[in-house]
Amino acid sequence: MTIYDPPNPSCSIHGKRLQRSACATCNAAYMRRYLKVQRRLVPAVALHSRARQRAARRGLPFDLEVRDIIVPTICPALGVPLVIGEMRSPYSPSLDRIRPALGYVRGNTRVISDRANRLKGALDINGLIERAVTAVDQRRADYARLVEYLDRELLLAEVRRKAALAGRAGEEWAKVAKFLEAAFIRADWKR
Repeated sequence: MTIYDPPNPSCSIHGKRLQRSACATCNAAYMRRYLKVQRRLVPAVALHSRARQRAARRGLPFDLEVRDIIVPTICPALGVPLVIGEMRSPYSPSLDRIRPALGYVRGNTRVISDRANRLKGALDINGLIERAVTAVDQRRADYARLVEYLDRELLLAEVRRKAALAGRAGEEWAKVAKFLEAAFIRADWKR
């Protein structure tokens, strides 16, 4: 895997010889490069930051923390390997809102490939089923996989909702939720 390395920072005043402690322009140039490299090395930070900005711009709820964003090696929707640390591509990690109207909240997000997220867009399960039926060639198969993915995620969300119940019933549903999460991850790895 090749990590994208942006060019060395330079200041319009001092050129490549940065004087960060004395020059705000030097410090800004250094920080731009540093943050760009960090976004490539730690994709959850970049996904979190962009999601927070989108939520604010669109007026969507947002309560995620960086630790809530888990970047898998394989896209749980399409089963393709995710490419981390390179320029944006269809295989780059992307943060999906399972139910778009709920926003970027815990339990409603999952990291999938950029291609899967673009195909899914703001569609619900019925919209994806319709696309799976009407699409041609590779897109038909991709939409069918997206239907399976969304169906799994909606089932898991319902089980998690029941796991939040008080008492013995909630405890039993929590066990089911834990089992399903592990089963879904294993199924994604086998694709």
